[in-house]
Amino acid sequence: MNLKIKYRGEERVLTFDKEKIKAKDILKTLGLSKDFAFVVKNGEIVDENETITQDDEVRVVNAISGGKF
Repeated sequence: MNLKIKYRGEERVLTFDKEKIKAKDILKTLGLSKDFAFVVKNGEIVDENETITQDDEVRVVNAISGGKF
């Protein structure tokens, strides 16, 4: 399956050897940890175990933290 995603303002195509994947498969392919990035499917943040299909609109967003306590 080829999956179009948006990451850091660029559109990319990721290739997987199965038709259904999970959000965590996308993060793994990009070399990202669920602690530092998250997947947005059709406009909503999803859990790492959410199933993603070729018809979904997918974005990967880096989590940003900062500030003082």
